[in-house]
Amino acid sequence: MTLDDLLPDQVVSMQAVIMAGGLGKRLLPLTEDTPKPMLPVGGKPLMERIIEQLRGSGINRINISTYYKAEKIINYFGDGSRFGVKLNYINENQPLGTAGALGLIEGVEGPLLVINGDVISQVNYRAMVAYHQEHKADLTVAVSKYDLKVPYGVVESDGVFIREILEKPSFSFFVNAGIYLLEPSVYDYIPKNEHFDMTNLIECLIKARRAVVSFPIVEYWLDIGQHVDYYKAQEDAEKGRF
Repeated sequence: MTLDDLLPDQVVSMQAVIMAGGLGKRLLPLTEDTPKPMLPVGGKPLMERIIEQLRGSGINRINISTYYKAEKIINYFGDGSRFGVKLNYINENQPLGTAGALGLIEGVEGPLLVINGDVISQVNYRAMVAYHQEHKADLTVAVSKYDLKVPYGVVESDGVFIREILEKPSFSFFVNAGIYLLEPSVYDYIPKNEHFDMTNLIECLIKARRAVVSFPIVEYWLDIGQHVDYYKAQEDAEKGRF
């Protein structure tokens, strides 16, 4: 516990970006008339929960990249004053991917926090910033542990000869959590007005031998990419898990 944890409304001199321009095709028909970040979770839009968490971390300058059904997002949030933040909208004329829209942002100084608009988490953003600065990173990628359980006996062979059978093994991986911290120098690697995903940016930075580090999430995290994830989010909200 630190003093910052006890002062959640202390303003942080940092901007955030919520990437909300996706089409949400995997969640059809739920997203037929509603952009994915506006789907209700526990009685309020998913993006409203993201904004509340940012405000609680002291981040009140928030950019929102929009494309699909942008008017529904803008009409609901307005200038952000109703939610205690200042909102700026980045309207994409064409889908620019999870990193392409960042090239449209101007006047950013210091680290920029980027969050996918379909993520629910309780990440400690202050801790993430401190971690980013401690490791002198150009880009910090939040990662979450994912356990994959195989429901069968896995056969390991050497040619035709069986060497071992692993009964219903479990494998652990770190997966991209859709939350990033970027230094301004990273913008030089983002092409203007071209579709460019965050994975493309990460690959470019690694090839250029820039410092790309991972920040492990230990708090609640859920990516709402499919129907089963959306229903889990509703259940978790009902049970007060976030």
